Amino acid sequence: MEKNKVYFLIFISFFPVFSLKSNLTLIEIFYSFVIFLIPIFLISHYLIKFSLNSNYFKIYISLIIVFGIDNNFGLWNGLIAPYTFDLIDKFGVIYIPAFLLIAILTLIFFLALKYFDKNFTNVVLIFLFTIFIFQVLDGTKSHKNVISFEKEKKQKYQNTKVVIVFDEMSGLNSFESSKYNGQEFNTYAKKFFKKHNFEYYSNVNTANTDTISSLAALLNFTVEPSIRNEVIEISNNYFTEYDLNESLFFKNFKSISIYQNIHINFCNFNNIVKCDSYNIFKEDSFILGFKDNFLTKIISLWKVNGSIYSTLTWRSLRQLRIIDSILEPVGHKATFHNLFKKIEKDIYTKNFDLIFVHTLVPHVPYAFDEKCNFDGKRSLLNRYRSLKVKIRQHNLERKCVLFYLDTFLENLRKNNRIDTIDLTILSDHGGRTLRGENTSYFPVIYANKNPTKKFKEISKETISQKLFMDQFK
Repeated sequence: MEKNKVYFLIFISFFPVFSLKSNLTLIEIFYSFVIFLIPIFLISHYLIKFSLNSNYFKIYISLIIVFGIDNNFGLWNGLIAPYTFDLIDKFGVIYIPAFLLIAILTLIFFLALKYFDKNFTNVVLIFLFTIFIFQVLDGTKSHKNVISFEKEKKQKYQNTKVVIVFDEMSGLNSFESSKYNGQEFNTYAKKFFKKHNFEYYSNVNTANTDTISSLAALLNFTVEPSIRNEVIEISNNYFTEYDLNESLFFKNFKSISIYQNIHINFCNFNNIVKCDSYNIFKEDSFILGFKDNFLTKIISLWKVNGSIYSTLTWRSLRQLRIIDSILEPVGHKATFHNLFKKIEKDIYTKNFDLIFVHTLVPHVPYAFDEKCNFDGKRSLLNRYRSLKVKIRQHNLERKCVLFYLDTFLENLRKNNRIDTIDLTILSDHGGRTLRGENTSYFPVIYANKNPTKKFKEISKETISQKLFMDQFK
């Protein structure tokens, strides 16, 4: 391959298109160019001097071509992620098939370069340049497509209902509460409920153990899992998986503020006047212990692009404890304190009669330490931890949920707004630390506080979706 063609190939393969789709500053974009382009140009300049026509150099060029295809197409999102569970069952580690795919593609391109060098090189350059230009012009992965808006508010509300759904948080009657530090959590939770005058249910289960079915039923006042087929659609937005298109619950309100994640978009209704999706492009306030640096930001943004190389780099640097991740779901824990600050601010404005929140906390991977600070090491290799370690950490994560919730309520009390909210906290399903066991999947948290209620434990067995329906219908 000619020297100029090598440099052109490197440019269109390694150019960080994702940085142009992000809301990075000019200096941050410049730094990303330096990180992605300068090292590979220097390495190639050195290699060209000694081995331009050797088989070793052809292998090197093949790796660059595969990198370019992966970087522009996003092979992880296209070929690996959709089959995650099947691939884990077959290989044990999801990264093994990713390495195999890279190796196979590299071998194919090496053989093509060896036997059809000149003609094949021109075809590859045209192909890569075409998809490169498409990626530059395409706005699918632009930060502007993260669902977020705020409409004009026309009315003030003296009282606000607040509903917070914690994802994968086991209940007091769960398998997790019966083991190791589980009773310690239950004691902590009961003190928390008493301190803030919650009416809580100590023996409540969800009717559905997956998030989609659970919340689709909850928000449409039913316990039937089949409702998901009627009210949920696959989203066309790159930054969200599903759209909710019907909610009997939301119809009860006039001015709603939503805090949501990538899993379900709740914001397709006219009475949603504010929609705040978790936004990796804008998050800038992290809890103590999080590695808040440029490399964390740039590698996380590259990972959003969906390539195998970005995923392997992101995973490796986290394992080496050089970076943390701002991606969902672990990013929700890194910014958990800030979520409550935003909810608190909404309450003070009096602009909403409902604030609805769905946060991926305490969903795995784990992240909190004993002081509820961030520990990125705990978010790694969760699948390979012993059941005992998983249960202990899940119970710690549940405790940290209440720790931050306590701070939130104390702030409202100090600012004389605690008696203006009707707060309901619940979870979509259990912690699922013990796969296949009902006592780990079904038991959930459900509690409510408002100025008219006093501290009370309700121990009768019940269903969270039914409780919700009785409370709000």
